[in-house]
Amino acid sequence: MAQIQMSDQEVTYSTLRFLQSPSESQNRLRCDVTRSPRKAADKEFSVSWKFIAVTLGIFCLLLLTTVIVLVIKIFQNIQEKHHQQEILGNFSKNYHIMQKDNYLKEQLLTNTSLECESLKNKILQLESNHENKCHKKIEIFSKLLQSKGMLCEGHWICCGVKCYHFTKSKKNWEECKKTCQDNGLSLLKINDEDERVFLKQQAGKNIYWIGLSYDKRERKWKWIDSDTSSGISLPMMTLPARGHCVFLTAIREDDIECTNAYSCICEKRFDSISSALMCDEKKR
Repeated sequence: MAQIQMSDQEVTYSTLRFLQSPSESQNRLRCDVTRSPRKAADKEFSVSWKFIAVTLGIFCLLLLTTVIVLVIKIFQNIQEKHHQQEILGNFSKNYHIMQKDNYLKEQLLTNTSLECESLKNKILQLESNHENKCHKKIEIFSKLLQSKGMLCEGHWICCGVKCYHFTKSKKNWEECKKTCQDNGLSLLKINDEDERVFLKQQAGKNIYWIGLSYDKRERKWKWIDSDTSSGISLPMMTLPARGHCVFLTAIREDDIECTNAYSCICEKRFDSISSALMCDEKKR
């Protein structure tokens, strides 16, 4: 027992200590030893759980990333497949359109070929009829020439409403003009491009006077018995005159001095010839 002594001036404190038995001391020591390993085990367990949690988190993140990538890839593949199907569909559609167009073109070509063949037959028929008409015109001309004593040298050819006489003899421009007039004809006057092309095809290698000359007083080109507005305007008519009379060949028309000697092309309208022949027959 501790004793406490008190006086007026000081107080003395004493600590009480209890004596423990040896068995209690040993038990206490054992408890302390037992507690230390448990704390260490708990600490190790906590660290292991944190590592596992982090590992699982990383794994889940990787798994989620993989899933997202796979989903994106699948979506892209679906879109790509859909796009390819659209392209294939467009190709198929265009192919069918091309097939249809080719079929229509083939049909059009077939129809055009038939039309061309039909037109060709018509042209041949017209040419045959035209040739027969030309022969008839020439026969009429021959009768008229025989009855009137007109010029018979050279050769005749008819086209459209006109017949043309190509002389063999060569004369100057004035003589050609007179020869045509003496036989009831006139020196050639070209009225359009078709007539010009036709006559150049008939000219061959020869040179022929035609009824176009340059009037010095009026200073302009004039067709026979008419002004320039009555016939075709030839290219050389736009150039300064080198000569005063015009000749025609198979390749060109040109002006030269009227005194040169060339063959002549005289003409006569068929309706005039028919009227003349009919009048002549009535007189008979």
